[in-house]
Amino acid sequence: MVPTSETLEALLLRAKDAAPKLRRLKGAEVTQSDLKAELAGLGKEWLKMSQGLRNEAIIDSARLADFDSLMQELVSSSSNRARASALLKKLDPFIDRAFVEIVVPVIQHEGSPRQVAGRQVQSAFIAQATTDEAAYIEEAARCITVQCHRAALMMLWAAGIARLHAAIMNKGFKAFNGAVDAAIARKSPPFHRIKESAKISSLAELQRSKDADLLIVGMELFSYDLQVYQELDRLLGIRNDSAHPGMAKPTALDVQQFASKVSSYLFEKVPV
Repeated sequence: MVPTSETLEALLLRAKDAAPKLRRLKGAEVTQSDLKAELAGLGKEWLKMSQGLRNEAIIDSARLADFDSLMQELVSSSSNRARASALLKKLDPFIDRAFVEIVVPVIQHEGSPRQVAGRQVQSAFIAQATTDEAAYIEEAARCITVQCHRAALMMLWAAGIARLHAAIMNKGFKAFNGAVDAAIARKSPPFHRIKESAKISSLAELQRSKDADLLIVGMELFSYDLQVYQELDRLLGIRNDSAHPGMAKPTALDVQQFASKVSSYLFEKVPV
């Protein structure tokens, strides 16, 4: 994950708070275990954040390597005997340069339309997504930032189906198969599409089930109505169009609207 500008500024503030403690010691050896732990923690935290910045190519790799070297030395020195003046030589360049060279570019990156669109997609699912579902949503947000809108739509639908599968597992196969029987008995569209073969007895069979069948059976199993089903069926159509070659060119706005509907018509209607 890419660290936010707020997270980076918080790390910089911690470094600024630690520096006066070292200056008061002048050239003496640092013996306070809490100060040494704080300095080592600063270095380790930076190295984690640096990897996220490197993966997204937000900051020049040579500049990141320079900061990485300083912070690696800070971690190493903090774990051994070291004078305060030596530790400051590692910490001061980070304090002096990090805001302009690291924080400002990240703020600019966050303000780009692509990044804003990605965050808006994620915000549609706040406090709703499980860990498994969130992985698909985060991938969809990353796809938007590189303008892979078809892939983003597919990832969002995958998050929705992950929700549907988990909810069916929670209900149990017996309840699902009962809902299949109830759907078959209705006979009217769209229930007439459901066959006895839609029943399942294992997770593997659930994973092989057609998304279209699950949406129909879901009306019986989760008590959403025909209008919700029709919206979900349209979303499935968009997902299928995105998975195949064609002339359609979905935009970031299309992805945002798709995310909002997956959240409203699937996540909010199908509890786990």
